[in-house]
Amino acid sequence: MTQALIVEKCAAPVGAEIKGVDLSQDTAPDTFAKIEAAFNEHSVIVFRDQSISPDQQLAFSDKFGALEINAFNKYALPDHPGVLMVSNIRENGADIGFADAGSHWHSDMSYTAHPPRCTILFAVEVPTRDGAPSDDTLGDTLFASTATAYDALPGDMKTRLSGLKAVHRFAAKERGVKGPLKLTQAQIDKHPDVRHPVVRTHPETGRKCLYVREGECVSIDGMDDADAEALIKQLSDLCVEERFIYRHKWRVGDVLMWDNCAVQHIALRDYEWPQRRMMHRTTVGGAVPV
Repeated sequence: MTQALIVEKCAAPVGAEIKGVDLSQDTAPDTFAKIEAAFNEHSVIVFRDQSISPDQQLAFSDKFGALEINAFNKYALPDHPGVLMVSNIRENGADIGFADAGSHWHSDMSYTAHPPRCTILFAVEVPTRDGAPSDDTLGDTLFASTATAYDALPGDMKTRLSGLKAVHRFAAKERGVKGPLKLTQAQIDKHPDVRHPVVRTHPETGRKCLYVREGECVSIDGMDDADAEALIKQLSDLCVEERFIYRHKWRVGDVLMWDNCAVQHIALRDYEWPQRRMMHRTTVGGAVPV
């Protein structure tokens, strides 16, 4: 049966809530077509009050493309290698999930030759302030529209950026807000430097999007290091100006997905154990950036 679907756009340049869909049920083709169209248009979409199993999350994710296995898959859900646990929960003195995932501005896995189309998070546990109501949550995620940021550039800067490629490096930044996450040599060797256009064309909408990030990009082909670093910083600062940002306040049961071409994001780490956070993450593969 076709599910009644309502799309409510938020006030920011990206972000919309989709109502009337139960993701624990198989999504009819015409309903999925509307979901995908809303995703391409709004870049970040959320389904509230969901109750889904890992298998159901994987099945929904698979409709958007082939699933990816994350580089930090040692934190995958047991028996579900395609579901990464993003969590600060500790057992026997050790993190059971990837505690500091997304703690800096970035686009997911831009260091790969085929960066993911989208990332999907299911909120299992959301931290709250001690003694606060359950809707007074911590750990918001901010999303910045790289398409709107590009549109805001003056014409001469758009001309300057045309054809430039930046070098994205897996080990460019020490990940982790509570202490550097130690990368293994095997992880580093598996992810050599890649070059992507500074301005990407969105594969579905054709919109131009800035695809460069300080701390992820280390250089720009044909530019000396000082000029490249200055340009990377200038574009990075532009992308995250408040006028381009949607801020998501999590609730248990949220299924939220974002477009890794059209947005950059950061997960705020304003909570601390024993305040608990658990997200189940799936990642959908994408195309070579052009």
